[in-house]
Amino acid sequence: MAVNKFFYPLCSFLLLLLGNSHPGITQSHPNILFIAIDDMNDWVGFLHTHPQVQTPHMDAMASEGISFVHAHCPAPICGPSRTAIMSGQWPSTTGIYTNQINYRKELPHLTSLPEHFRNQGYYVMGVGKIFHSSPSKMPEEAFDEYGGKGGSASPFSSADLQLAHQTPFHEVQIAEKSFRLPLNGIPADRYWNKSHTFDWGAVDLPDSLFSDAQNTGWAIEKLKRSYDQPFFLALGFSRPHQPLYNPKRFHDLYPLDSVQLPPRIEHDLADVPRSGKEQALLAGTSGLHSSVEQYGEWEHAVSSYLASISFVDHLVGKLMAALRKSPYADNTWIVLWSDHGWHLGEKFHWGKATPWFRSTRIPLLIIPPTTHFPTGFQAHSATKAMVNLIDLAPSLADMANIPHLPQWEGNSLIPLVANPQQSWSAYTVTTSGRGNHSITTRNWQYIHYFDGSDELYHLAEDPNQFVNLVNDSLYSEAKKRLMSFLPAEPQWKQFIRYHNFKAVIPADGSPMLLFNMAYQNQANEQLNVAKDYPMVVQKIQTWLDRRQPTGKYLNMTP
Repeated sequence: MAVNKFFYPLCSFLLLLLGNSHPGITQSHPNILFIAIDDMNDWVGFLHTHPQVQTPHMDAMASEGISFVHAHCPAPICGPSRTAIMSGQWPSTTGIYTNQINYRKELPHLTSLPEHFRNQGYYVMGVGKIFHSSPSKMPEEAFDEYGGKGGSASPFSSADLQLAHQTPFHEVQIAEKSFRLPLNGIPADRYWNKSHTFDWGAVDLPDSLFSDAQNTGWAIEKLKRSYDQPFFLALGFSRPHQPLYNPKRFHDLYPLDSVQLPPRIEHDLADVPRSGKEQALLAGTSGLHSSVEQYGEWEHAVSSYLASISFVDHLVGKLMAALRKSPYADNTWIVLWSDHGWHLGEKFHWGKATPWFRSTRIPLLIIPPTTHFPTGFQAHSATKAMVNLIDLAPSLADMANIPHLPQWEGNSLIPLVANPQQSWSAYTVTTSGRGNHSITTRNWQYIHYFDGSDELYHLAEDPNQFVNLVNDSLYSEAKKRLMSFLPAEPQWKQFIRYHNFKAVIPADGSPMLLFNMAYQNQANEQLNVAKDYPMVVQKIQTWLDRRQPTGKYLNMTP
C-alpha cells in the first residue's frame, strides 16, 4: 500500500505548487461518484417510458452526460447482479446465481471493485446498499470508510414488519403518529418469510427519518471534506425496493384516480412455457398479482412505486447540488445505475427475478467532468449500443486512469461516451438462474430456460412482450442466431426438469443439485433440496443412466 501513503500526497503537493487550490483534486486521477439505486426499472423521464414519472434531477443529469438506452443487468436479482458488478464477472463465471451471497467467504480470490480502487491509491467511501450483503459479508478491505447500509423498512424498523406482529395488523407509533401495518392491508403471500415487505403507502414523517435521506446526508458531508488522495464515493439507495414507504408529498404527485397502470392482456401467459409461468406466478420476491387485484391495490402500488422513484430523484438532486458547490465539481465522474428492473403486474408478476425485459432493462447514466471530457463527447447524448452493468468495472478504471484487473469480463464504455454511434456488440446477456438466460438485442429478446423451453419476442413491434414467436417458422433464423449467444456454463453438465423439480448436474462429478420450483420462492434456487427428496434424485439419476442423453437441456416430464 506504499503508493497509497506516499504517491498521491506528493502529486497533491506538486499540484498545489502549480496553483491548484484543493489537495483532493488531481488531473490524472479524477474522483468518482458512484450512485446505485435498488430495484428501479426503466421508469425514468430520460428513457421516456412511464408517461407520468417525475425525475427532474436524473433528467438534468442525462442532459449533462450520456444515457445508455439499451442497458441491461447481468442478473435480474440483487445478489448476483451486484456481485457481477463488484467482481467484474458474469454470474455464470462466479457461480453466484442467488441472493445468498457472502463475498468475503465465497469470492476471496476476486478483488472487488472498491478494493481495486483502494489498491490504486484512491480513498474509498461507501454508504447504503452497494454490495448485496451486510458489512460482515463484504470484502474486509472494501472501504476506507463505510457509513452503514441503513434499513429498507425505514422509517419503520425491521422488527415492525415481522409477520409475528401482524395478526393481521400491527400498530406502530413514530413521532407521536400512529400507523397500522401493513399499510396496504394485504396479508403476506410469502408467509414463510420472517418479515412482510410487500407493502406500500405514504408515511407523513420528516425525510430525516428515512434511511435513504440519512445516507444521502452522509455522502454530502463527505463532499465537504478535504482529501490528500482522489476519492471514490459510493452511495446506494434502498428505494424503490419494497416496502414502498415514502414521505407523503411524493405520493401526492401520483393521484390514485389518474395513475396509469402498465399494459396487460388477460391471456398473457398462454404462450409462455412452464418455466416462465413458474417465475411469473410464484411470490418469489414480492407478492401475488391475484392478491393485489383482490384488495384493489394495483393503482396504489403503481403510485407508490412512482413516488419511491421521485423520492430517490429528489435525494439525487440534493447530492448533485452538493457536488456542484464543492471543490470537486469539475473533476468528478458521475455514474448512476440500477441493479435490475421490477414488475408491477406485467406478466402477472410483482417484483424481480424474471427473464423478461421489465426485469432486465435498467437506467444507466455517465457524466464526465469538465476536466476529462473524452474527445468527441457531447452532452445530452444517448447511445443505442447494447451494454451491461458488467461493463462498469473497466469503465470506472478508465475514468480513473488505473489498470484493469485480468478477471474482468466486461468492456469499457468510455469509447461510447466519446462516440455514442460507434460499432458495438449486437447483444447482451442476463442470467436468471442456472441454465436460464435472456439474450437481448435492439429489436429482440430471446429467453432460454434450463429445460430447453424458450420464448422469442420482437421488441420493436411488441415492446410489452405479449406474443411469443418462438414457434413461428418465420423467425427460426432469428432464434438460431440468438441461441448462438447463450453462455456455455461449462461447470454444469446437464439440466433436467422432472415435474416441478429442477436438477442440475455439475460437470466435475459432484452431487446433483435439486430445486423445487413450485415451493415457496425456490424458483430462485436458494435452497438445494436434494437431501430432502432422495427418491426424486434416484429417479432422475436412473433416467440419465438408462437414456444416456447427450443434450444439455433436458425434460423428463411429458
